[in-house]
Amino acid sequence: MYFPEPSYKCEKAHPCGEHCKCPDFYRQFILTNGMRLAWEQHIYWTRLFLISTAERLADLKDTTARLMQNPKDIAKVFEPYYPADVTREIARLLTEHLQIGGDLITALRDKKAAEAAELNRRWYLNADQMAAAFAAINPNYKLDEMRQMLRTHLDLTTKEVTARLAGRYAEDIEAFGKVEREAMMMADYFTQGIFKEFPHKFV
Repeated sequence: MYFPEPSYKCEKAHPCGEHCKCPDFYRQFILTNGMRLAWEQHIYWTRLFLISTAERLADLKDTTARLMQNPKDIAKVFEPYYPADVTREIARLLTEHLQIGGDLITALRDKKAAEAAELNRRWYLNADQMAAAFAAINPNYKLDEMRQMLRTHLDLTTKEVTARLAGRYAEDIEAFGKVEREAMMMADYFTQGIFKEFPHKFV
């Protein structure tokens, strides 16, 4: 996503002669919008994957390929603030999250109960690992809050998947609305954590 550099700078000055520390709303907007867009695409491409898998559509391979770009897209939002090893780990954990989730959807569709149960266990374990990874990079990402948010994301997605596979489409659509609202809340949580940890980057 491209935004041109702003053509203005704050020229106000304090009595000491230093430029004032006015909030840079343009930079704040770039991060807020970029984080929301990345997580919005996360849930929308997951939904398209779910539909293609449930209905055995011919676009499944291409849809899966596009979905698997998303971990790098999310990691890229964090790149201006964290070192490469951190963003690679974010991408790795998100990739694992999508791979396990995709296999879980397929197992549920094919009614492979034992396989689905094991995948579900691994899916939640991955969420806890992701929560710990995020909590380790930013003091504003509280471990208990991260675990709750990521597990809620899985809980809501599970309701969406279950309804879709059962052909309860109105319930499926309603469930996706909840997934979307929670994902935007999660995106804003990540953004606010960055604002608080790196305030000097937004003035």
